[in-house]
Amino acid sequence: MIRKRIVSLMVAGLAAVGVAGALPLATAAPAQAAIISGRCEFTASEPQLSYAPNTYKVAVKQAQCELNWAMTGDNLTVDGYFGSDTRAAVVRFQRCVGIDDDGIIGPVTWGRLNYWARSNSYAC
Repeated sequence: MIRKRIVSLMVAGLAAVGVAGALPLATAAPAQAAIISGRCEFTASEPQLSYAPNTYKVAVKQAQCELNWAMTGDNLTVDGYFGSDTRAAVVRFQRCVGIDDDGIIGPVTWGRLNYWARSNSYAC
């Protein structure tokens, strides 16, 4: 009787896992917004960003701020321009966290930036 109950519970558990695994990706919890209260509050927008020194974007200010909180030593000017200093800081950060070091801030880099800028320690 006990063995039958255990098997029944195991089958029910596996069925529940199978159903949960079949849920569409849209039901996954969204990533936290870029706004980091008390630290970086420029925008929650996280567009792909790359080297464009003469183009101002508020999202670049958010990224620069997060880079300053995520790493020691760079002290980027938070000016909204993605120039060579910002690109170098992005590449350094990407290397520190073990992701593709292409100098482009896309979804993966944003996710790591959000994590480390909220952290009480540094990625490097």
